[in-house]
Amino acid sequence: MASRYNNRKIIKSFQTVSINKVIPGMILTFNYSEEGVMDPRPILLYLHANKKQKNIEGLNMNYINPTKIKKLFQVINFKKTKVDEVENLISLKEDYFRIQISNPKKRSAMSTKRFYADVVTADKIFKGAYRSYKITKLTALKVTQINLELVK
Repeated sequence: MASRYNNRKIIKSFQTVSINKVIPGMILTFNYSEEGVMDPRPILLYLHANKKQKNIEGLNMNYINPTKIKKLFQVINFKKTKVDEVENLISLKEDYFRIQISNPKKRSAMSTKRFYADVVTADKIFKGAYRSYKITKLTALKVTQINLELVK
């Protein structure tokens, strides 16, 4: 069983977002109510939505210890993916943090499949933190602005 950490201190601020507006690379937080769930308030580095199975997938940062979170951002940086990007592609009130993974609104050399292959599988802790969540079981979805000094 994976260890769970409280990494909420990396979140500087957040704002409500619709599930239809989330973009790969965003760091999301939400309430999750599924029977037997170990982490009812995940911090998810969002990578993929499986519309057929009605779930979202990504790295639950609460299953990665704070030192490994720094390593995660170092690996992402090493793979030439911008990590210090603040943007507002979906017209929210405030800008939000997003790792630059390619999407229809803004192209990047890093696709979600490549991110999974190059970053997630680079470390067994990252791979163990990869989770999927049923869209019907999540509420209070928010996109976050993070404290970059805590992850670099």
